[in-house]
Amino acid sequence: MYSELLCGLCAAVDPVPLPASGDQRDQLVVILLQCRRRLHGHGVDDHHVTAEDLALELDHDRMLLRLCSATGIETDPSRFDNPLAERERLEDLLRAAGIDFRALDDHRQTPVVA
Repeated sequence: MYSELLCGLCAAVDPVPLPASGDQRDQLVVILLQCRRRLHGHGVDDHHVTAEDLALELDHDRMLLRLCSATGIETDPSRFDNPLAERERLEDLLRAAGIDFRALDDHRQTPVVA
């Protein structure tokens, strides 16, 4: 059912407009990181999924699909029958393409040495 919702969302919603200047892939990375932070900051509970939780996950996965497409990775929202496995698969492919969310989404602060 999740993959059907994602397919409908991807077909029905116009892509988020990106600035004319700059690298589209970099902009998509930033947008996806923002989606990930909203999703992880919301504290989705597997036992009590709300409409807002579902909307955050769908938004995240739609942006993940856009980033993969912009990177040349073939995607299909219908593969999200198991969203966790498909996210992991796509993130592995993105890491192979040089985009590592584990490094980009690290909230730890590195001290600046003067």
